Amino acid sequence: MNLIELIYPQNRIVSIVGTAKNAGKTVTLNEIIAEADAKGVKLGLISTGRDGERRDVLTNTEKPPIYVRKGTIVTTVEGVLTDASKNNYAAMEILSVTSYTTPLGRVVLCRAASDGYVEISGPPSSALIKHMCDNMLDFGAQLVLVDGSLDRRASAAPFVSDGTIIATGASLARSMDLVIDKTLHIVRTYSVPKLEEGYIRDIAGDIFENNKTALIDSHGNVKYIETQTTLQCGELISENLREDTAYVVLSGSATTDSIKTMLLNRKSDFKIVVKDPTRIFISAADYLSLQKLGMELRVLEGINIIAITINPYSPEGYYFDSQEFLNRIRSVIPNIPAFDVIQGGI
Repeated sequence: MNLIELIYPQNRIVSIVGTAKNAGKTVTLNEIIAEADAKGVKLGLISTGRDGERRDVLTNTEKPPIYVRKGTIVTTVEGVLTDASKNNYAAMEILSVTSYTTPLGRVVLCRAASDGYVEISGPPSSALIKHMCDNMLDFGAQLVLVDGSLDRRASAAPFVSDGTIIATGASLARSMDLVIDKTLHIVRTYSVPKLEEGYIRDIAGDIFENNKTALIDSHGNVKYIETQTTLQCGELISENLREDTAYVVLSGSATTDSIKTMLLNRKSDFKIVVKDPTRIFISAADYLSLQKLGMELRVLEGINIIAITINPYSPEGYYFDSQEFLNRIRSVIPNIPAFDVIQGGI
């Protein structure tokens, strides 16, 4: 089995999230593009940042280019369209010029009029990314690939994409053990259980819809907490905790400080609910510590992790044994398919 068989036709929008720069995200993207082309699947491509340029503008390191076939739907920006006539770039048919702006100009929806290299980009927010994905599907794409990153991981949010591929690699850390531990933590965070109680899901959904933070007691009664942000709201929430508090619904992010404060001041056991796993910002060490304090996290909507890809090479010059790296990832995370797209291992 290869990646495209895991992805399509089960999903229409799929994000690829890198655990670090040079973790193999673009290589993974190119592999899926090639596999989709072999199966005749018409693609749409978009990025939460910018990808496809020959050199990274921040690190000045070489990057793998993105090559597409004629007919591919591409979201890009005005500032890179001028390069389409040189360096074997694909010619572009402009389908739509949006009002969304970036430092390189307006976001543009195009169709590749020839085979060639492309640079992809996108608008600045996850809601607009989702809107552009829907537009690409309307223009005939059968599968849209969202090039994301861990620092812009909202592309993995369930309301944006149907599933996510995690690209991890040696660039995350010099130690294979540390890379595996960090990758496992990301998978663990993305796999937080969904809130199961039906009527509580409805109540929590309404709270999120109103962008509020609230407490739900064991009888389903709601007490709203007046706060502008959940980043430093632990003490305020703690002041309102009662013996019958069953759920704490956070409109924003789940962070170590706020959760620790709540747990240390709790009068009963309760579950902490966030909208989806991309709202959880807790380090691996803090996650284990908070679990020992009794943390129970739940999400309203979960993330579908389709696969993990590995890159055993780092641009800093060190590398891991590719087969050992792949085998260990599969051993530690056995329930998610893992691929070495660099070496071709499956």
